[in-house]
Amino acid sequence: MQTSPDTRRRHNPRRREAGTALLFLLPQLFGLVAFIGLPLGVSLYYSFTHWDLVAPAPTWIGWDNWAHLTDDERIPKVLWNTVKFILTGTTSFLLFSLLAALVAYRPRRGVAAYRALLFLPYVLSQIAVGIVWRWMFNTESGPINGAFEVFGLTGPEWLLDPRTAMASIALVTTWQGLGYGMTLYIAALHGVPDALPEAAKIDGANAWQRFRHVLLPMISPTVLFLMVTSLIGALQLFDPVVAMTASGGGIAAAGGPEDSTRTVVLYMYNQMFNYNERLSGLGYAAAIAWVLALLTFLLTLGQWAFSKRWVFYAGETTSTKGGRG
Repeated sequence: MQTSPDTRRRHNPRRREAGTALLFLLPQLFGLVAFIGLPLGVSLYYSFTHWDLVAPAPTWIGWDNWAHLTDDERIPKVLWNTVKFILTGTTSFLLFSLLAALVAYRPRRGVAAYRALLFLPYVLSQIAVGIVWRWMFNTESGPINGAFEVFGLTGPEWLLDPRTAMASIALVTTWQGLGYGMTLYIAALHGVPDALPEAAKIDGANAWQRFRHVLLPMISPTVLFLMVTSLIGALQLFDPVVAMTASGGGIAAAGGPEDSTRTVVLYMYNQMFNYNERLSGLGYAAAIAWVLALLTFLLTLGQWAFSKRWVFYAGETTSTKGGRG
């Protein structure tokens, strides 16, 4: 008995599997479209409008918001502040979390307590941590400058001096994230076969050479992951700045002194609720958000392209690496 083409299609196992897979994917696809795709599209539309959230609907103004980005004298300032944080906070996070992991990845007495103490700040709220450190950095009653006075020294004006304010925030974010980076580095170091550094030691390599030519290449995928994610986090810096620099004026007063800690995201927030300028409000904030998103994408893409020069994966040789990409 000959079956019809429709019957064969209905009983095709691959079609049934594809239909089942699509059924399971539908909730995720719906969430992706509803909570990511739709907001992205709406924010892109708002970037071509002016809306103070008081008028009943936004007003279409075309490319004015985007053109104003090139005329806004505050944009270079907030970009430079963000770059300063990346150079200090992101770099110190990558370096010191690696050093902490090198100390703690070998089993020894007290290492569990050491890891727990370093990881504990990571689970705390950034706002709570920022408020506590703002008190600690207080030039008059803070314990840090109090320790300086014990030795007859005058401590710096941590959050009141434009030269040290961003570095102070970077110090706090590094301290809080140290345990997270250390944990990932320890997991990567445990994946390095013991035979590799032992063979290098037998061949006469010293401790630095074993780290530089054996351990570091083996954990380079983790280094890349932390570089990419910490850079994205630095570009989105907001909570620590607000918690440590906002005074009685609330979030609007954050970013001081002299705008030395006002980041791109904080400036975007300020502009969203600023209705005193011709081009401000939700539309201009949306344009800033899209520029930040494009900048994040380009920097991440650059990191990924450059990583082909120094990131090694398991089973990869020099010859296969040369042909990759």
